[in-house]
Amino acid sequence: MPTLFRLLVSIGVIAGAIAGSLYVLAEYFQPEPKEISKSLRNVTARPIEVPLPATSDAEADPSVSGSVDGDTDAADAGGGAN
Repeated sequence: MPTLFRLLVSIGVIAGAIAGSLYVLAEYFQPEPKEISKSLRNVTARPIEVPLPATSDAEADPSVSGSVDGDTDAADAGGGAN
């Protein structure tokens, strides 16, 4: 029976030392954050096609549309009050 108690005490001391060291490591030492990049096999990157804004001659020159104040353009677009 004393051998069993000695075994349990020594296992408890070892477990306590491990738990205490993990606590000290967790509380007093902070890891440095760093960026990790890893290339993936069989994955190719596609360029994203961004459409350019379309500019027409009517938008560039207001005299072409026939309206200077823009009220008729708003009515034509459905934004005018009736």
